[in-house]
Amino acid sequence: MKDESKIKKFIAALKAKKHLEIIIAVAAVSVMLILYFSTKIGTSEKKETLDYTAVSDYCERTKNEMVSALEAMKGVGKVKAVISWESSVEKVIAYATSNSGNNVTTTPTIIQSQGVSSPIVLKELYPKALGVIIICQGGNNVAVKLDVINAVSALLDISQTKVNVYAMK
Repeated sequence: MKDESKIKKFIAALKAKKHLEIIIAVAAVSVMLILYFSTKIGTSEKKETLDYTAVSDYCERTKNEMVSALEAMKGVGKVKAVISWESSVEKVIAYATSNSGNNVTTTPTIIQSQGVSSPIVLKELYPKALGVIIICQGGNNVAVKLDVINAVSALLDISQTKVNVYAMK
């Protein structure tokens, strides 16, 4: 009996407070926002780490393949290379478009795999080389220098003016 009277007093006290619905709604929205942003921060950090690893792997692999190809060329000798890259990996995401009257809504297409939601990635665009410096043993020979510039330009799809070749000590 005492418990019932305490509950009734508590409910009566709540009903007596003005704007109770607004206070409850603000509290609920606050909790939802905190939960939403705390999960977004955690997932974005993981994504950046994965993207950085993918970019560094791609850039390093491309550089190593280029150095191997150049070292196999006649007269080039030992090679060191420095490549300046544009940016990070850009992901092209699939979008679903829905028309309802005059409104057109575009939303990312999401799939769930093993309890994790992620957008469908159509393709990944890797960074583009901006400029290259090649230091090689045959860099003081004009014919070798031109061959190296042509090879690097073709391999990385950049202008020949963005490729510099120097002789190694």
